[in-house]
Amino acid sequence: MKTWLKKLMTLILAVAVAGSAVTAAPVQAAKAYRVPANMKWWADDKFGMFIHFGAYSYYGQGEWAMSEQGISKQKYQTEIAAKFQPTDFNANEIVKYAKQAGMKYIVITAKHHEGFSMWDTQVASFKDYTGTKTFSLQGYTGFGSTGRDVLQELRSACQKAGLKFGLYYSIVDWNHSSQKLGGALSSTMLSMDARAKYITDMKAQLKELVDRYDPAVMWFDGDWTYSDKKPTLENWWTKSDGEDLYRYMKSLNPNLLVNERVCRSFGLGDFECPERSIPVKGSVPKRPWETCQSMNDAWGYKKTLEKSYYPVKNLIQDLAMVASEGGNYLLNIGPKGNGQMTDGSKKVLRGIAKWMKKNGTSIYKVSASPFKKDPSWGTYTRKGKTLYAHVYQWPKKGKLVMKRYQKKKIKKITVMGKGKKLKYKIKGNKVTVSVPKKAPDKRNTVLVVQYR
Repeated sequence: MKTWLKKLMTLILAVAVAGSAVTAAPVQAAKAYRVPANMKWWADDKFGMFIHFGAYSYYGQGEWAMSEQGISKQKYQTEIAAKFQPTDFNANEIVKYAKQAGMKYIVITAKHHEGFSMWDTQVASFKDYTGTKTFSLQGYTGFGSTGRDVLQELRSACQKAGLKFGLYYSIVDWNHSSQKLGGALSSTMLSMDARAKYITDMKAQLKELVDRYDPAVMWFDGDWTYSDKKPTLENWWTKSDGEDLYRYMKSLNPNLLVNERVCRSFGLGDFECPERSIPVKGSVPKRPWETCQSMNDAWGYKKTLEKSYYPVKNLIQDLAMVASEGGNYLLNIGPKGNGQMTDGSKKVLRGIAKWMKKNGTSIYKVSASPFKKDPSWGTYTRKGKTLYAHVYQWPKKGKLVMKRYQKKKIKKITVMGKGKKLKYKIKGNKVTVSVPKKAPDKRNTVLVVQYR
């Protein structure tokens, strides 16, 4: 991913709160959309973990370092990728932190833009610059002698913990012999024949991934041309390619969930994926969607940002806001080059875990807020006849004013996790609740409003 890329930035909303990752409150009620049967688990789960992990993790300067710094293929391969040794990768630990944080599925990078395969690919053209070694974790590094498969380890850990497993795959490939750095897609094809052969080989790799790991989600990226015209060497990926790729993935597994980035902006795929943003008025998708977000300003491990994580409070509020609009939230970690989780990511996940343990019911299997506008103090999610009021700004005078839901009779109002009923008064469409002077949870206190 690359948040500064001009074309991508046209689709991303500006960060509204200092230190927060995602923008603020939607002001239009999200309309319900039909969820296909094979997507029900995903729509119910709401919250997942993204993992950006590859050779760039060893370099520690972010996942776009090769392009941003103009590093040649030879230098990148011999001085960075060859030294990648994730011997401390601990799938069980990652899954433990994800599950404790309330995450229900995990998506990890199988191949990012750098073209480094995180599995033992057997597709012949994915070689190093000499054309003699397979450019993969097993084929190009000393780690290959361990016989380990980190993707399989993570998949197995997910299965044991009851989490769904997904894979990320980049369409663009900076290290493949068919391409050179630069151009509209951040790589330019050397010839149309090279383009055709690359797409064939890319499909062969994708079949390997589906056959070996049986992912529930295939999360594509690297599709920035937004073109519905015939391909050129610079704009070599098009809408028709995206349509073909989607059909191909479904032929491998009809139940596989595929995101819109087979070629974004054309309504392709099974779900949309706004990056670092929450759709606001007039822009809430009319089909399933998922906001992806990182814990700081990088996706892959970046040493200089290890003291710059977003506040847990903001990430929790973003999660609730996404759920209030009917979306999913995919929160990223970037492990170090040795495979270890960073201390910062662990701290964030522990903070989220503490909140989700008490309040997860207000996130899972919920519908979007039934109201056209959000209150100044926060937002709502709904499950049947129960409203969950997510209160970010606690009232100073002990009175919280909420909107009444369809003039239904209220059974009771409580603070999530506490049995004591709160007093309230109804006048017209307003419900005024008497709340404690101090917020039970300064990050996001959830009030449970049960209607008859």
